Amino acid sequence: MQYLIHRGEKIPLIGFGTYRIGITKESKEADTFDYGINEFGMTLIDTAEMYGKGLSEKFLKGTVNKYDRSKLFIVDKILPSNAEKGLYIESCKSSLDRLGIDHIDLYLLHWRGNVDLRDMVNNMEYLVKLGMIRYWGVSNFDTYDMEELFACDKGSNCFCNQILYNLTERGAEYDLIPWCSEHDVLTMAYSPLCNSHSTRITVTGDKAIRAIAKKEQKSPEALMLSFVIRDRNICTVFKTSSISHLNNNMKNVFEPVGKDDIIELEKKYPPPTEKYPLKKI
Repeated sequence: MQYLIHRGEKIPLIGFGTYRIGITKESKEADTFDYGINEFGMTLIDTAEMYGKGLSEKFLKGTVNKYDRSKLFIVDKILPSNAEKGLYIESCKSSLDRLGIDHIDLYLLHWRGNVDLRDMVNNMEYLVKLGMIRYWGVSNFDTYDMEELFACDKGSNCFCNQILYNLTERGAEYDLIPWCSEHDVLTMAYSPLCNSHSTRITVTGDKAIRAIAKKEQKSPEALMLSFVIRDRNICTVFKTSSISHLNNNMKNVFEPVGKDDIIELEKKYPPPTEKYPLKKI
């Protein structure tokens, strides 16, 4: 595993996403998590109270309690509907109970909704004070949301903004990712392997992409992951429930993509030339 350092924290560049994980009783899912942690050091684990209405958190309980808690960096999220009701402590406690742990490393507001940001900051800071979470952040916040957040007292304590970002969805490069970097906010990418199955099939089946991947001695999926983490200042999480898929995705993933091949990728999927709203899923 390779890491980035953010505000003194050593965070894996690649970790596990858990959307729809644990909804079915498949032992291979637990085996895949164990394999990823032990073989690749994927100790960054992202979940949310929304995923399977808590079933993904319950699934993780059996995994995280096998390991030294201090070695794991667990990310969880509160729904805007619960935040709007002021249920920060209740939601966080429920997530902790389902996970079987005593604290969450990074607690995010899942998306903006109609949440009052000053109230959100105050509640997140209180959760830190209580020791229920170590850091807090947001997810799916565009640049104007981040500016409003930073206008709040202690808004700059925001540790992370988790956003949709991948080879085919590069809009955040125009101003959001640079803004976060400038203001010391970690960018964590979700859906790095495309934001739909059909798009992923199109990309991985593209002759030009396959040719670049072959040249780089990676799978097309590993090429996409390598692209997302290419500057080593963005970390990412993805979902997989198969050891074979995990091995495929991680094939030479930390080997830098050559400059010429980056140019070829950008011909196929060019960077943004203007601002447009952050896409979310």
